[in-house]
Amino acid sequence: MTKKLASALFLLLLNSRVALAQPDAPATTTVKTKTYDQDGKTMTERTLTTVVKEEAAKPPKPSEYTVAIFVANRAGKVGDSELGALEDYITARVTGLNVHVISGETALNAVASMAPGAKENALDAQLAQSTSAVRLAQTLSATHLLQVTLSGFDSNKKLIDAYGVKTTNDERTVRVTYKILDGTTGGSLAADTVRVSKTYQQAEGMSEERSSVLNDLLDEAAEKVAASLKRQIDRGRITTSAAQGLVTITLTTELTDVFVPDVRIGPENTVNISESKFKVSALAATVEIDGIAVGTAPGQLEVKAGLHKLRVVREGFKPWERTVNFTNGQKLNVGLEMSEAGYARWTEATAFMNELKNGAKLTDARVKELEGRAKMFENSGYKVNSSQGVKTLVGGLHSLFDF
Repeated sequence: MTKKLASALFLLLLNSRVALAQPDAPATTTVKTKTYDQDGKTMTERTLTTVVKEEAAKPPKPSEYTVAIFVANRAGKVGDSELGALEDYITARVTGLNVHVISGETALNAVASMAPGAKENALDAQLAQSTSAVRLAQTLSATHLLQVTLSGFDSNKKLIDAYGVKTTNDERTVRVTYKILDGTTGGSLAADTVRVSKTYQQAEGMSEERSSVLNDLLDEAAEKVAASLKRQIDRGRITTSAAQGLVTITLTTELTDVFVPDVRIGPENTVNISESKFKVSALAATVEIDGIAVGTAPGQLEVKAGLHKLRVVREGFKPWERTVNFTNGQKLNVGLEMSEAGYARWTEATAFMNELKNGAKLTDARVKELEGRAKMFENSGYKVNSSQGVKTLVGGLHSLFDF
């Protein structure tokens, strides 16, 4: 074997060892050669330097999901220990999807605080109503609620007698249903049912531990639930609207049971009172959210998504209060009811319209006076919601004589 061939084999062997030691890491190999004479012989030294570049492991992406888990039993005689085991299995599997999980005990304590003294079906009642579900999610600071139900646990036994040996094939089946709710809207985003079956063969007179069998089935069912949930996440079905922060809503105001007549003045100062009536909006009403003034209505406001206490107040009106689940693009019409003092001022401000008679012809001075009173009405913070293009005495001050 020549020296050149031996050197080539040596380099090949070293490169193979490097490749085996670092199968996934990119490597750069440098060979330095030095030749010199020793004892009348030409000697060659080769120095092999291998540089392996390893990428630093990227930190896991922060989870955008915080899920509160609720586990319920509709499978009949299943003990609390087995139900607790299902919750543990689900929690472990879902946490593996990079999801923050709120324990069932914490979630149920939140349900109890919202519905003290409620019966056993309090959980179903809270999750069935979108408003209650949103309140529950906000109480827990959860983006989603995961409701897991053990919906079935069945046993199907078949006796087999073969060659004088009697055995029993016992097919055990577990069905688990899950539903995930949006913590901002309370709506159902995704749902699925998984089924796990296993057959246990038992000799006559022997029996398998029921709890052990059920736990095995529940563990596998939890794995299937997590796999189904991951598919929903990958498909973009599990949205996080709560993480979107602010949403835009539109508020309009309307006076309850208060209208103004359609009064028009013709080119010859003739009064025309139609049977039509128009609703009136109150301008510059103060909007409070969770006790803090954030703007005025009518108009658009940017608010935090989710369930909040909305209050609209204006002098001369009774406060309007509701608990509202804010979503982007939402439109709300607030009906304001006048107080006694407010109604008295309203009657005084609109008295000039009651003095008019249909068909009456007015002097120029009278028309100017009415125009001034209508202007005062408009400046008092009211807007007449007349049809588009219709000019009324109080709704079209700049075109009183233009029909």
